[in-house]
Amino acid sequence: MQTRTIRIAGAQGFYGDSPMGAIAIAAERGADYLVHDALAELTLSILQKDKLTDPTLGYARDIEVLAKFLIPMAHANGIKIVTNSGGLNPHSAAEKVRHILQKQGIKNFKIAVITGDDLLAQLTDLQAQGQRLENLDDQRPFAANTYPPTHANVYIGAKSVVEALQQGANLILAGRVADPCLTLGILAHEFGWSLDDDSPANLDRLAAGITVGHLLECGGQVSGGNSYAEWPMDYPISNLGYPIAEVSPDGSAVLTKLDSQGGKVSRNTVREQLVYEIHDPANYITPDVTVDLSAVSLTEIAPNRVAITGVKGKPRPEKLKLAIGLQEGFITEQMFFFSYPYPYTKATKFIEAVKEIWSRLPVNIERQEISIIGVNGIHGAAAPMPDTALLDQLNEVGVRLAIKHTDPITGKMAMSSITCLGLNGPPGIVAMPIWGKINRIQLGLWPTLVPRECIDEKVTIYELT
Repeated sequence: MQTRTIRIAGAQGFYGDSPMGAIAIAAERGADYLVHDALAELTLSILQKDKLTDPTLGYARDIEVLAKFLIPMAHANGIKIVTNSGGLNPHSAAEKVRHILQKQGIKNFKIAVITGDDLLAQLTDLQAQGQRLENLDDQRPFAANTYPPTHANVYIGAKSVVEALQQGANLILAGRVADPCLTLGILAHEFGWSLDDDSPANLDRLAAGITVGHLLECGGQVSGGNSYAEWPMDYPISNLGYPIAEVSPDGSAVLTKLDSQGGKVSRNTVREQLVYEIHDPANYITPDVTVDLSAVSLTEIAPNRVAITGVKGKPRPEKLKLAIGLQEGFITEQMFFFSYPYPYTKATKFIEAVKEIWSRLPVNIERQEISIIGVNGIHGAAAPMPDTALLDQLNEVGVRLAIKHTDPITGKMAMSSITCLGLNGPPGIVAMPIWGKINRIQLGLWPTLVPRECIDEKVTIYELT
């Protein structure tokens, strides 16, 4: 069992995140591991759209950039990388990365692929076995769904991450391993923690590991990015230093960052991320353990160094979350802008005409969303509305039109039917034809639960010799 402190960096918070924070950490040997969290339910839908276009895709394609610029540097400095960038096609991602690394002459390198989260082919069998796959939002059985499923991925835990590291992996490319479980797998491997021991002491360790993973999973968000608590963010953000957790064998940890980079690690930034997306602080449910954060202690022990202790653990849930993607038709959207004078009044007049035209069309628009950018485009009806006279003093406002439909003809007809308003509508209009896209695939989400016994995980090793 490892007794020294293990340094794990949260090197990526989302698909498309900048690699510069991770490159800085690798260059300074600031961590033993880099964790790249590339997935979200939205991201899976994005990857599925890629895969529908090209079956060799379906993974987070920024892994190709990392393979060229980051992974060789990390390997040379003895740093391992754990990521769920494999997405819906981790084997294809591994082949692509292996090819890029081989061209650079990288040797003595192992890529581990983790699969088993993809249950798309098993949906029919699961229902035949009595699994209703009830929607977590409205409790409808999946049999009531009328849309074709496109992907179905279960949130798996840390087990295969541990196995891959035990087999000497330098890079782990996983599918839908739950975000904090990437980090828990590292810690369980390094410190010899059991994932199957329900003793209070072990559950507390697992919960502490999950908490560290949760703090790291959004990248720069815990080191000063996106912070209301540290507003007005009076520190450099153009070179924000991504967070590094120094974790001890008992699960206690210190959050920090590189001195050479911007950003800030404070009690404020850490506690903002701590309560992000956890639902119930006393029962944060993850595949490997249920976490109780109600007695957590955060202590600033030095500038940019925050210690976290007091995490408690409870037994893991009996079932795992399954996210099923559905092909729900298409979204068509368009943007228009109206200039001073009276931009808001022009926009409302335009919207009125659009609704009247669409009401006369012989096609089915299932849903329409119309918002005025700069007025209610983000918060919708929840945003307080200033007086019209004030809004008409703005230099310009934008109008976003979006419709959902199942027939491709509907999108084309809806947008072509209002083209006449360029001349027939209010003056001072500017259309943005490249903003939207006719018939963009709309993928919906069916969240449900499945017994963990249905999951058959597998680790495959690709070697560069």
